[in-house]
Amino acid sequence: MKTKLEYQSDITEINKLICEMYWLREGDKRSGFIYTCKEIGQEFDVKHQDIPSIVKINAHLVVLDCQCIDCGTTKICYTRSQLTRLDLIRWRCDDCWEALQKRMDQEYLEHRFKQHRLAEERRQTALKYINQCRSIQLSSIPSVTELNDVDKLLLAATVESIGADDLRNTVSLRDNLLLPLSPFSKLDEEILQHLFKRNLLILAPENNYEYVTINEEQELEIDFYQAIFEFTYSIEHLTRIMINAKSNKNTSALVADDQFKSWCEQVQLGECLSYLITRPRLNDLAPPIGDKLVSIFRACLAECSVSTMHYIIWKSVENAAAYVQKPSITRRHASNSVSGNIERVFGKIHSGSWNRNKSFRDASHPQSAMAKIFFDYVFGVDDGGFHYTIDELFRPYRSQRALEQVSYAALGNARSTNYSVTIALDIKQS
Repeated sequence: MKTKLEYQSDITEINKLICEMYWLREGDKRSGFIYTCKEIGQEFDVKHQDIPSIVKINAHLVVLDCQCIDCGTTKICYTRSQLTRLDLIRWRCDDCWEALQKRMDQEYLEHRFKQHRLAEERRQTALKYINQCRSIQLSSIPSVTELNDVDKLLLAATVESIGADDLRNTVSLRDNLLLPLSPFSKLDEEILQHLFKRNLLILAPENNYEYVTINEEQELEIDFYQAIFEFTYSIEHLTRIMINAKSNKNTSALVADDQFKSWCEQVQLGECLSYLITRPRLNDLAPPIGDKLVSIFRACLAECSVSTMHYIIWKSVENAAAYVQKPSITRRHASNSVSGNIERVFGKIHSGSWNRNKSFRDASHPQSAMAKIFFDYVFGVDDGGFHYTIDELFRPYRSQRALEQVSYAALGNARSTNYSVTIALDIKQS
């Protein structure tokens, strides 16, 4: 490092010596100072605390090989700390640093202004499309009497779970901390999407423009996890739908409805997937969930209750946790083994070599509003979607349905016979 010591014109000889000793370095090393301030003070009978001030007033060190990267001004140091902290390559003088800060502040303000302008343009565009969508929805609202029973049940579950206190709109799935809508977050969003397509939920413009995007096809894409919706129907109609969902109903007709069965299957599948996601985390495992595993669950649920499936999942995860303790087995290997473990445990239960052990509901996986509406209130059992298979719940009502169809046919034949007999009697009388 090349430096030069410059003095004030009126400097005294003693102060000149103090400055020379202060800046004297070993081999021009940046921090290789030979004398401490204490040693200099003892030499000249001066308080060591006053040495830096004396030096700063009477001299300065010019760093010849350090220039401002903007204007080329040579760096001047008044204290040792200025020299030791100096960045020889990227140093700026005070004037250039202040100018840089002003430029940066101006660029930041321009950037913020541009971002606000773009955000407002996006907001206006989103509001435009939301209002267009609302207009279409409001012109096609089905009457309450037109709703099928399954949609009424879905709407009742939604009101029960995320309906706001005034029953005019929903809270978002993100903010719902009370009764879950369904056992699985993905199913929550599917329910809201289904009701939205049926025009039973309508987007509230001002609350949702941040959660709506316009795709390349100029269609709305909604973040159903964060969006807030307005209910289509009045409080009176919603209340009546809620009451009917919890009262006696034609269970045989629901059992015969493929849509009802499909939603029931999704609830039970969601119970398994939710447990499979959270249970392995306790052992630092993360089994991949794909179409293959979902198909395995569907096959298992055809014969086993969710309660039994929770036991199968627990046992499979425990086996995987033990597997990871073996040499050269990674957590990824163990995680991938979970689906195979599920198949093996189910196979043993299916073959009768294992008992159908059941689990109690985990407090961290509470019963959802949809499970209550679709299972408890429809079939009159406590947590039926957890403790029974769909076939076990549906079977009595399928038999009842078959008997009703036979009785209707018999009644129809009887009426036909009576009608022909009446005609015959009329002929004889004439």
